Amino acid sequence: MSRLSHLFHLDLVRSAKAVQHLTTFVVAAVSTILVTRLFLALSGYPQIGGDTGLHVAHVLPGGLLMLAAMWLLLSYVGPGPRPSAALLGGVGFGLFIDEVGKFVTSDNDYFFEPSAAIMYVVFAGFVVGAHYGRRRRPPSDAERVAGAAHVLVDGLAGRLSEHRRAEVLHSLAKVGDQPGAAELRSLLERVPTRTPGVPQRLEGVYQHVADAFAAVSSSRFALPAMGALLLAQTAGATFVVLGLWHAENPHGVSIVGVLLGAGVSLVFTTVGLWQGRRRGRRAAVESFQRSVLTSLLLTQVFLFAASQFAATAGLVVDLALLGIVNADLARLRRIR
Repeated sequence: MSRLSHLFHLDLVRSAKAVQHLTTFVVAAVSTILVTRLFLALSGYPQIGGDTGLHVAHVLPGGLLMLAAMWLLLSYVGPGPRPSAALLGGVGFGLFIDEVGKFVTSDNDYFFEPSAAIMYVVFAGFVVGAHYGRRRRPPSDAERVAGAAHVLVDGLAGRLSEHRRAEVLHSLAKVGDQPGAAELRSLLERVPTRTPGVPQRLEGVYQHVADAFAAVSSSRFALPAMGALLLAQTAGATFVVLGLWHAENPHGVSIVGVLLGAGVSLVFTTVGLWQGRRRGRRAAVESFQRSVLTSLLLTQVFLFAASQFAATAGLVVDLALLGIVNADLARLRRIR
């Protein structure tokens, strides 16, 4: 038995940025589903291939984007390609799973109503698994040192940004006398840094957005404002589906899904507001993060089947809230 256990032991070292990259993947996938369905609804569901008898399903470009993500991860060393791979893979997976109705029905029904529920189960399980694994067993000192060595690869190749180096040095400061930590710290302090390797204008847009989220999240009014927006988002989704309750062709599964998602978001938001008074800001913001992710992964997916425009507006609000919440959590972790 011990030999069999050793044979299947994978010796995996967890990435310090795992939750961030997995969140990017899921947000990109869900956003792609909603944007794709909105585009198809507005354009009358055109078929690529026209009247030639051919139909290029969007699952095919989805597969190519996932292939591109794998190519990045398998072709380059260091953590540099991971953000791009997470984004490309998320968009590709969104295009793939958007057609799940065709895969599970004998008549290739793209509009199969339980599709939204299938998508939700996949995404919810993915996100819960990622967060549960990290909370159940936080990174060990050895994994922190291994992660720093991974980042050093970018530094030795002249691809390390000053911001990333500061993050890694801050992480190494927590590991004490772990073997290799002092040597890595010395090397990281000496390697040259440069601006991230993305087009300067695009990088400027990213930085402005990140700075805006950070500025909003650090405001004294940010916590109650986030709670109020989450409550408004929950109420808005509920009013939309209740307005459709007496429609001639009500979307039964979608309405139940929206109400369930709104109820769970309401619970997380209420708990967050209560924890803000009892346990501090970080506990509140973590609960708000769960509320936003529930809205994004459950409420908006089901809402789209009932009202594409309402779901798209909800998506924009959820992404903005997620940016503010994540910026606040990152700031709180730095000052911990």
